[in-house]
Parts: sequence; structure tokens; C-alpha cells
Amino acid sequence: MENASFVRRIFSLVYDSLAIVGIIFSFTLLLVFINGGVPESGSLGDYSQLLITILSGPVFYSYFWIVNNGQTLGMQAWKIRLISKEKLTIRICLLRCAFSTFSFLFLGIGYFYILFNKENRSLADIATNTKISRIS
Repeated sequence: MENASFVRRIFSLVYDSLAIVGIIFSFTLLLVFINGGVPESGSLGDYSQLLITILSGPVFYSYFWIVNNGQTLGMQAWKIRLISKEKLTIRICLLRCAFSTFSFLFLGIGYFYILFNKENRSLADIATNTKISRIS
């Protein structure tokens, strides 16, 4: 199988990001209804909102990668799949999410590395011994 290109991976990421934003908004709306308004700073509702924001992405990706044969919604749309030499576990998925987050925060260097790597692998791919492959 051919490794996925930079463009496919980025468009898949954008697609998934829209789904994650929708999840965050939905849980935030539920929190506002339960709380009777916007939570005050330092309250349990405020910390709940922080947890919702931080955990939505890793939970989304880990769930889909493990349960849906290595494909998120965006990956299905762009016909790519996460492949690992060993069975995908929560540990591998969360480690991959952490590397991807840090890669993004440092000006996307981990993603731009795909353009210079002859196997089209990102730093998260290398760190977790996985790859994103194009499927037919």
C-alpha cells in the first residue's frame, strides 16, 4: 500500500477537526443547560469545560482508530487508513495524538516533515511506528 500524501492527510485532519468542534460545542451546550448558564471561573463547570476541550480530540481519534479499523470520518472520506505493525492500543493512539499535538503546536513541523520524508511519514508516524496509507 502506498503511503498517504501530505494533502490527503491535511484535508482528512480538517474534516475530522470539524467533527471534533461539533462534539465540543454539543457537550458545551449540554454543560450550559445543566449549569443554568456559563460556568463561573474556577468552578466545577469551568473545569468540566476544560476537560471537554482537552479530551475530545484524543477520545475521538482513539475511538475511531481502534473500533473502526484505523479510520476516522475524515480518513474514510479521503480513503486513507492508520496502519500499525502491532495491534492498535489506547497507548499507541494517545501517544500518536500527543506527538501530533506537539507537532502542530511547533508550527506544524511534524506534519511538514511529510514533505521531506521519502516515505511520507510524519514525526507521529515515526514515534509510534505507524503509517497512514492510501486505500483503494
